[in-house]
Amino acid sequence: MIEARELRIGNYLQPKEKAMKELWEQEMDIKPKSFGEVTSIDNDEIRLYIDSMEIEFYYEDIQPIPLTEEWLLKFGFKQNSFSLNFENDTRISIYKENNCFIAQIDNTVIKEIKYVHEWQNLYFDFTDEELTLNK
Repeated sequence: MIEARELRIGNYLQPKEKAMKELWEQEMDIKPKSFGEVTSIDNDEIRLYIDSMEIEFYYEDIQPIPLTEEWLLKFGFKQNSFSLNFENDTRISIYKENNCFIAQIDNTVIKEIKYVHEWQNLYFDFTDEELTLNK
């Protein structure tokens, strides 16, 4: 289960299948495999903006989105070039190894990244900017 301390406003998450079924039973027009952007975080619940609706969930009803090359491309990175270069010659790159991505600064590995929200948070930590999806 995701904990509130792992998240920031703007992170992308998705409801678990059980939660999606409950939304459909309430006749909410949510597409399968939809994901949402975090709009509010508290100790018990989290709000996601999904398909033009803000919906409240318990933490046990949401799940992280696995980071894939497709997600990196959606964020505007170029195929096979998942890196950022800074003015002070620092380079942050991310590459796939086994079932996850590895982030490194210059040549030093700093973190294993499995989920979209982890990459969003790391990116923000180094750039003070949000990762945004290409339209």
